[in-house]
Amino acid sequence: MLRFALSAAMLSLLILVPNRMSAQAAPARSREAGITTFVMYSRVNPDYDSAGNGVTVGGAYTRFFRFASPSVEVRYKYGRGRAVNESTFGGGLRVEHAISYFHPYADFMISKGTINFAQKSYIGSNGTGSNGSVVYSYGGGVDYDFADQWSARVDYQQESWNLNENPSLTLAPRALSIGILYRIRLHRNQYQ
Repeated sequence: MLRFALSAAMLSLLILVPNRMSAQAAPARSREAGITTFVMYSRVNPDYDSAGNGVTVGGAYTRFFRFASPSVEVRYKYGRGRAVNESTFGGGLRVEHAISYFHPYADFMISKGTINFAQKSYIGSNGTGSNGSVVYSYGGGVDYDFADQWSARVDYQQESWNLNENPSLTLAPRALSIGILYRIRLHRNQYQ
């Protein structure tokens, strides 16, 4: 009789309180998305001049999935050289795959680029000392989690500039960057 009463009580609990019973097997909170901000020292080769120093800053919104995590990323890069200074501002798609503490990624960005020349007479300067282009860039890198929300980043970008010149002038600058990033984790409460 006792066995029947216990079985009936367990069955009524399973029927009457299904949400609470099923929630016990899953974590109360799980990482679903995150926001990342970063700053990096960049070694920029502007394809018009010798390599120079620069800085890259930006941020990303990432959705985490089991195999790959896509991000929408925005970044600003400034590089300084003897003959030209370059800056780009834009955004694009980045996809990463976490392997323990490492997060290798690939990205594709579209930016607005401005190039300022030291001399107005330089080819590509339009006689004004500056020029602009839509900049397409692709690249990748790896993030290494060294603390709870902090990571180190190594990043490489290859760009394509098509300056407004007649005939057209195409440049292919490159940037190798190292820096630090901070992740803000966004959680979803499973009881809502």
